[in-house]
Amino acid sequence: SCGINAEYGKHYFKQINLSPGEMSADESTDRNVEIWKIKKLIKSLEAARGNGTSMISLIIPPKDQISRVSKMLAEEYGTAANIKSRVNRLSVLGAITSVQHRIKLYNRVPPKGLVVYCGTIITDEGREKKVNID
Repeated sequence: SCGINAEYGKHYFKQINLSPGEMSADESTDRNVEIWKIKKLIKSLEAARGNGTSMISLIIPPKDQISRVSKMLAEEYGTAANIKSRVNRLSVLGAITSVQHRIKLYNRVPPKGLVVYCGTIITDEGREKKVNID
């Protein structure tokens, strides 16, 4: 069974606990589609490239508290405000702000934890693109 919980855009992938022998044809198709989406998400994360520190990876273990993480992000925001490079400072501050807004959507950390990737990546065409994946 698949054990990844991730939200990518409007798609939500949940853990699937049925073994293939216990599923109907529709459930099997749904399971295969979810596994395909998860693999596609992982490949896109592996391929993501950014400039320096413009990407934030936040890993929140199960049973941690959103309030503690919010406080830590506020402290990091204060520290990032001192980055000398204007472009890098604005990129990092923007990513931290996005993560802060994103984790406010959660009342508590999910049972399997939470991973948030946020920042600016460079697309294949060489353009910058803002991403926010949780």
